[in-house]
Amino acid sequence: MTTLVTGASGFVGRYAVRELVSAGAEVVALDHAPAAGLPRSPRLSAVQGDVRDLRHLARVAREHRVDRIIHLASLLAPASQDDPYHALEVNVIGTQNLMEVALLCGVTNFTWASSMAVFGHQTQADDDSEEFTESSRHCPDNVYGTTKSYAEGISLAYRERYGLNTVGLRIGLVYGQGKERGEGLFTEHLFDRPARGEDSVVPFGDDVFSWQYVRDVARAFILVNGRDETDQGIYNLPGTVASMRDAVDLVRELRPAVTIGTEPGRLGFPYRFSTTAFEKLAGDEHPLTPLRDGFAETLDRLRDGGGE
Repeated sequence: MTTLVTGASGFVGRYAVRELVSAGAEVVALDHAPAAGLPRSPRLSAVQGDVRDLRHLARVAREHRVDRIIHLASLLAPASQDDPYHALEVNVIGTQNLMEVALLCGVTNFTWASSMAVFGHQTQADDDSEEFTESSRHCPDNVYGTTKSYAEGISLAYRERYGLNTVGLRIGLVYGQGKERGEGLFTEHLFDRPARGEDSVVPFGDDVFSWQYVRDVARAFILVNGRDETDQGIYNLPGTVASMRDAVDLVRELRPAVTIGTEPGRLGFPYRFSTTAFEKLAGDEHPLTPLRDGFAETLDRLRDGGGE
């Protein structure tokens, strides 16, 4: 089996490629930028390309005899807000292009990155439940969330109309070594500075999040992509619910020589999600990394320069 991974030089993409290569898979790593942070392996082919270019994508899939696709390329929230047209091209048209490639080239399984951003800042689901399920009402309030909501509709249409095993996995607050500064709003303050031994003040001290370790997220995509049958086309990915103050306390324990404070404030995104469907699909094959272990590994890797 050969798996095409888009966004392969991105945050989750790099981890997914490493996991696949370590498992002995043949991997085609596609990114719009030159390959960076990827392992050296005879089983890995790095390809530069743009998800907006349907012909090039189809050519890559045919030349490498791609069997499965993990689509992680996205224009993230700040960049999407700055350039809505580009966001539509990448997050919607790019996703649909890859579904077309899957149909044209006989790809069996297509797994792609959606987002909890489809829910916006709602505090309760439409049934007055505090937990958001896969079928809860979308209410995106930024361009990024809007593009992901639209892409979910397209994905479900391809699943129903063409029988393509297309599955969107909704990800939320993903943390870990390799996240670009500015992506996570506070990761520089919570992880990077303490890892360098610098004192820090972390914003959004009154908030609560569902924390997802990047390796767990990468493994979830690989696990679902390996399922030839899935009960539904969208799944919420699980995380560990903890407040920002709890997170700061953990970092203090792990780096006691550093002084870390918090600033009041909230981002206000929902953090309670029903993940029963994913847990049923994954069974015991997807244990979550304990928050303390994930934080410790993140800090150690940042201190050591990100080595694997």
